[in-house]
Amino acid sequence: MQETCCPEQYVTSQFWQTYQHQVHWTNVGNNTWGSAVFVRSGSVRAIAVPEFEGAVVGVEVEAFGWLPIQQRKLRIFSIHAPAPYKPSVNRILDWIATLPDDADLVVGGDFNLTVGVRHPKESRNDNDLWLLERLRKEFGLMSCWQAANPNRDLPQTLRWSQDKTVPYHCDGIFVPTAWYRYLDKCEIFASPAWEDLSDHNPVVATFSGGLGLATSANTPSGN
Repeated sequence: MQETCCPEQYVTSQFWQTYQHQVHWTNVGNNTWGSAVFVRSGSVRAIAVPEFEGAVVGVEVEAFGWLPIQQRKLRIFSIHAPAPYKPSVNRILDWIATLPDDADLVVGGDFNLTVGVRHPKESRNDNDLWLLERLRKEFGLMSCWQAANPNRDLPQTLRWSQDKTVPYHCDGIFVPTAWYRYLDKCEIFASPAWEDLSDHNPVVATFSGGLGLATSANTPSGN
């Protein structure tokens, strides 16, 4: 989750006492909002991300319990890319690339860049193919939405306040290409109830074996 206040504000005290070791949240500077990661099983160990505290939150997950990766570590990064977007995302990826290659990597969030390949007939023609290429070639990551929905136009993940019909597609989840065999579906949800909570539509990827990944920005009272 990105642009969110401390998760403790949104859950019951009983839930927080039970699951707080499965949550990592950091605010951006002096703001009340930041980014977070929550895992349903296992526990998280925070990974400090220099220069981007709160805009990027990283964790290493212990005792995750998903069978296909039981023999490897798992690192997850929740990203809310600050301006200027392309240089910031490149610097974030530069830093992630310095970590040991001893874990499966999941990167998700609001990149403030187009995180998919557009077709020529789409109403928008913005493409940030350099980002997709870098994630694939350097980190071995694929877009869950595009892998699960080939040859489809990119759906809207951000409803821009000045024109809520523009199909911005800046939110995404990237996982190891080796996980493709387990990817069952990836959906983007939109509903009037959710629109009251955020101007971003959540992206949800479902994998066989009981794994689900989701990302959404500007979640309750982030701004």
